[in-house]
Amino acid sequence: MVQPLSAAEARGFAHINGSNTVRPFADAVADRVGKSGKIKRPWVESNSTSGGIQLFCEPESGESPDIVNASRPMKKTEFEACEASGVKDIVEVKIGYGGIVLAYSKKGPALDITRKELFLALGKKVPDPKCKNCDTLVPNPYKTWKEINPSLPDTKIEVIAPPFGSGIRELFEESVSKAGCESFPFIAAWKETQKAKYKETCFTARTDGAYVEESGETVVGMLAKSPGVVGFVPYIQYANNTGRLNAARIDGVVPNAESIAANRYPITRPLFFYIKGSRVDKVKGLKQYISEFTSDKAWGEKGYLVSLGLLPMSAEERKLYAADVKKLKSMPIPTDSMATSRVLPDARQSKAER
Repeated sequence: MVQPLSAAEARGFAHINGSNTVRPFADAVADRVGKSGKIKRPWVESNSTSGGIQLFCEPESGESPDIVNASRPMKKTEFEACEASGVKDIVEVKIGYGGIVLAYSKKGPALDITRKELFLALGKKVPDPKCKNCDTLVPNPYKTWKEINPSLPDTKIEVIAPPFGSGIRELFEESVSKAGCESFPFIAAWKETQKAKYKETCFTARTDGAYVEESGETVVGMLAKSPGVVGFVPYIQYANNTGRLNAARIDGVVPNAESIAANRYPITRPLFFYIKGSRVDKVKGLKQYISEFTSDKAWGEKGYLVSLGLLPMSAEERKLYAADVKKLKSMPIPTDSMATSRVLPDARQSKAER
């Protein structure tokens, strides 16, 4: 008896959704596959990592994507939601590395800053600067960077940060907000003793105009036209706009391909896509898309995705993930051990160390 086609099979082409950060790489691979003329170009969309995974985990339908791009690892709760809805054969593919950069106009003053100072600039409540030995929080009193540290620019604090729900925002909270907040021992202790207060202190941004949420290509234009304003953007956006933007040192480290790939730069993350293994042999073009993406001519050290800003994995890692894809090896339950915060230095590194 001939089995009826599923909605995904009837669609006739692969469907990819998810991270805005990963989309340029997905589009480039889809273009290569589509130009073969043998299959339809895969349909690539983007909304956010979280939003894409939510769609990916929906029960079987033609609208549910075959692949979801992610600028962070899938969370345990997301994996469990997938399993609960019947998506149980997920294949995890790490594609390389990326990071977020604190960028600013080339016309603006240079910025060399720590994550502790970023927390003091952006937190709604911060330790009382008038009482160095008090475990007391006050509404954020800082108006300029120089008020936080005399070595910083005497300019108004204006920061564009990623919006809630995006993978970039989650990396920002994990690697900047959390790390900067926990540089104060009394706040770090609240993580165990006063969890609600800890969460509110570390992840609630000021609302007086110093902190603005925005994402996408519009941020680059806003920064280039506004000397003094700084903003967090994906490394790929910064790398493609170095003629207009500079990047701040974070904890003494310059963001570049080498420092991100070596995991020295503190706001770094791996990039992924996730596959519904059961669809690989059923959806037209899906196998070809995956094969193209995981080929050295795409994600290798001299691959065309590197020219778009992807920072490649080592040859050993690429071989490992390519083998998992070939076998359609289902991923284990995630442990939510994403990029733990690095230990913050007590002071900036010396110039010799940089």
